[in-house]
Amino acid sequence: MAVLAAFFGSLGFALLYNMRGKRILVPAVGGAFFWGFYLVFVQVTGNPYLGFFISAVLLTAYAEVWAIVLKTPVTVPLIPTVIPFIPGGGLYYSVNALLRGDLHAFAGKAAQTMGLALALAVGIMLATSLAKLLRFYYENIR
Repeated sequence: MAVLAAFFGSLGFALLYNMRGKRILVPAVGGAFFWGFYLVFVQVTGNPYLGFFISAVLLTAYAEVWAIVLKTPVTVPLIPTVIPFIPGGGLYYSVNALLRGDLHAFAGKAAQTMGLALALAVGIMLATSLAKLLRFYYENIR
C-alpha cells in the first residue's frame, strides 16, 4: 500500500511539473520503486537514516540518467521522484508535540526528522556531484 501511495504521490507532483505522456511514468515508477527499496532496506537493516541516504543516492542517479534521456533539467524528474522521502509526517508530529508542550517528544521527533532530511540532502548532493564529475570527465578529458 505504501508503494502505491508513493507511486501516486510522485505522479501528482510530476503533473505539477508539467510532465506529460510517457514521461510522467518516470518519476512515478522511480518514486514507487525507491520507496519500496527503502522499506525493504529498513526491514533488513533497521537503519532508516542509512536507508534514506542510499535511496537518495540511487534515486538521484536514476533522475540524472532520465534527465539525459528525456533532454530535460535533472530537477524535473528528481523532485517528483524524491517526494515520498520528504519527512513531512515527522515535521507534523514535531510541531504537534511542541504545541502540546511535550518537549521530550518534540526533541526526539525533531532530531529524527532532521536526521532523515540531512541523510536525504547529503545523498542527493553526493550523487549530483558525482554525476557532474563524470559529465566533466566525458566531455573534457576523454
